[in-house]
Amino acid sequence: MRLRTALPALATLATGTLVLATSEAAPDSKSSKDVIVAPAVAGQQALAVRVSKAGIVARVCAKEADCNAESGTTIELPAGALDLVAKGAKLETKTLVGGRQVVRVVAGGGPGGASFVALLGAPLAGKGDAPITLWTGFTGLAKGEHGEERAAVLVEEPLEKGVRLVVGEQRDDVTVCGRPALVSAREVDPQTMTLKRGASVQNLSGEERAAAVKLAAAQVSGDKPRPLVPLLVARTASSAVGKAFATLTDGDPETAWSEAKTGPGRGEFVTFSSASEVPIASLDIVVRPPKAEVSGGAAPKRIYLATPEKLYEVSFAEDAFKKAGARYEVKLPEPITATCLSVVLDTAYAPESAADARVTIAEITARTAFDESSPEALVGALAGGSDRSKGAAALLARGGSAAVKATIQGYDKLDDAGKKLAEGVIDAAPCADQAPFWTRVMQAELEKKGTKRAPEEPVLVHARDRLRRCGRASAASLAELVVKGEGKVRIEAAAELSLIAPAEAIPVLVDALATPDDALRRELRGSLAHAAKSERALAALGAEFEKERFAGRSEVVRIDLLRALGARIDLVPGARDAFASLATEGAPFRTRYLLLGPAADLARAGDKHAETFLVTALRKDPDRHVRLRAAEVAHRAPQVLPSLLEASEDPEVRVRDAAVFSLGARGRTDEAPSAALVTALGKRLAQDPFTFVRTNAARSLGEMPSTKAGDAALAAALGDASPEVRGRALDGLGMHQATAYLGPIRELAGNDEEQAEVRARALLALAAMCDRSQVDTWTKLARRTPFAMSEGERTLGAAAIAALGDIKPQDLRARLAPLLDPKVPRNVRELARAALEATSKCK
Repeated sequence: MRLRTALPALATLATGTLVLATSEAAPDSKSSKDVIVAPAVAGQQALAVRVSKAGIVARVCAKEADCNAESGTTIELPAGALDLVAKGAKLETKTLVGGRQVVRVVAGGGPGGASFVALLGAPLAGKGDAPITLWTGFTGLAKGEHGEERAAVLVEEPLEKGVRLVVGEQRDDVTVCGRPALVSAREVDPQTMTLKRGASVQNLSGEERAAAVKLAAAQVSGDKPRPLVPLLVARTASSAVGKAFATLTDGDPETAWSEAKTGPGRGEFVTFSSASEVPIASLDIVVRPPKAEVSGGAAPKRIYLATPEKLYEVSFAEDAFKKAGARYEVKLPEPITATCLSVVLDTAYAPESAADARVTIAEITARTAFDESSPEALVGALAGGSDRSKGAAALLARGGSAAVKATIQGYDKLDDAGKKLAEGVIDAAPCADQAPFWTRVMQAELEKKGTKRAPEEPVLVHARDRLRRCGRASAASLAELVVKGEGKVRIEAAAELSLIAPAEAIPVLVDALATPDDALRRELRGSLAHAAKSERALAALGAEFEKERFAGRSEVVRIDLLRALGARIDLVPGARDAFASLATEGAPFRTRYLLLGPAADLARAGDKHAETFLVTALRKDPDRHVRLRAAEVAHRAPQVLPSLLEASEDPEVRVRDAAVFSLGARGRTDEAPSAALVTALGKRLAQDPFTFVRTNAARSLGEMPSTKAGDAALAAALGDASPEVRGRALDGLGMHQATAYLGPIRELAGNDEEQAEVRARALLALAAMCDRSQVDTWTKLARRTPFAMSEGERTLGAAAIAALGDIKPQDLRARLAPLLDPKVPRNVRELARAALEATSKCK
């Protein structure tokens, strides 16, 4: 994003001009609007170039006179370039050092202000007659992912006699502390008329360099210990021999950075991360390693130190490569506080002609007020949360495992402000270090809460978040809590473990099920069920069902393991055999009862043993509780529907009620419920002596797809003695839009003797059927609502307002206008507004 916004606006890079737009022809060239001729000079032939809608044509001539591009060579262009060239391009010659010529073609107007650029040249005399394409490409066009965008750049650097042409790229992730920088640079070599690799460019502008604060690097005697917690870390470099630039801050002066360009390396740089909380008072620089030899090594003569806001020019008065291991100090006029620092090379103690010279620096160390502080002392400085405390925290975050260990050990002794800073340090540590800490924090916070359901402390929320971010790296610490924790701690740890690392959670949670605490085991089984839903956990689950391992568990654990699998039970190897080993004839009550859920899921998957076990429980089990549980889960297995229909006639009312619920669940999943199912529910609705069974039968019929027989049964229930049954029947008829029964519903809605709740539900059922016959009556009821004296009147009024919103008559706002008056009770106004905003299904 920096490149996308910065490129169109840039004008200069160092002393060179970025070619990002069209430019006028040079005065020393023979040209017209679309033709230019570069003269034959300095042993180079002449070159004529013409641009047109057809592209770019170039022709080499021995002499300039009468040289034209007719019948010349068509230059191959990259995709998208022809469109820009066809719209018009500018041509000009550029004179290189030594007098040789390059023709530059620029066609602007590309996406995002990009330009197409071509650099063309004529070969040297006697070296052929084909034009040379030095480079073609788009400048100012950023490509790549956010944070890694890059764009091609052409730099024209004016020299004393001619210009220097350099092409390279600017990258969003390689900058001089935010300043655009040219990397992967190549320059036009006037001697060979080729594009030569390994070019260097000063990335700092001449104006900024002129304004830089002048400093001197002075040699200091004696060794100075490296800070226990270093501040600077080398992050990027424009070039490096062997890509070794991290050596600049590794604390070992025997390892060095050498720029990978020969000569003075002007413009090559290394960028370091720092911490704005820690002021840098001075810098120590070791140029030549004390003992190690550096091939072609050369000392810098002048370098620049750049922060995002400031630039310092640092001069070395002597050739530091003559003094192995010498330490130079750069004292700053005021402390630097920045997150970034770049070292940029300029001049060097090496001749320009030195073929193998490479500017080298062995080590750079930032000196701060904390240099002699141990990690433990830095942890102590966190207390209070002051600016100094924040500086200590920034250093600890960069101090590696020793700093993290010290922070963890000293955490409990800190005040709240210090703990907050310490948490930031630990958050930046590897998960192997921070996961055990955050597990301990979670344990302490949960134990502190006890059994009270108070809002969670921010530190507990944070601890849980960090453990989740670390993912499977947190598994070992959480598993230890599951095994050794108490009460709520074990429950919370189990829940987190099942979420973060389901595969690792399986053996831990299955082992933990062997607890005599029924409430705890129930919670642990819930976590196990959550882990079992993960595809990653299947292999671990299969291991638990290996014959000997499963048989070695207590029956309580074996049953809970089967129950935890839920609908995925058939996917787990060995689960069917494990179920069969427990679901035997003569099994005790607890086993028969608890295995009914797994039996239903296995029966759905086609397991005949499980189906038989479930049907037997429904039809024959002597214990009503077992029959009830079988009726509750039987809807999961469609093939046991006949037995479920029989259960709806069970002499035990609770079994019949469970069967009614289960039949309703079965009916809701069928596009067309079977006639037998509808008949069974209709019979319960019409004949069952218990009101709650009839109520649930009406509910089940109403929630499943509409059938003629089902709607008839609901309509017949409008005369039931129970108002709740009548209400449920009305709800169902309304959902089914059973307009064949509008008459009886209207009668109930208008019956003053009927209970208000039933009348209100009748009113809403009519609205669901888009019956507009009662709109005026509803309007009157709605307008009486603010003055209602009884609960029944208020219930009817609220239903009338909602019904009007469902019907949505065209004059609805006028009908409800009196209810929007500010004097009307607020709850009534809200009902009216909701009705006005409601979406109606009625045409």
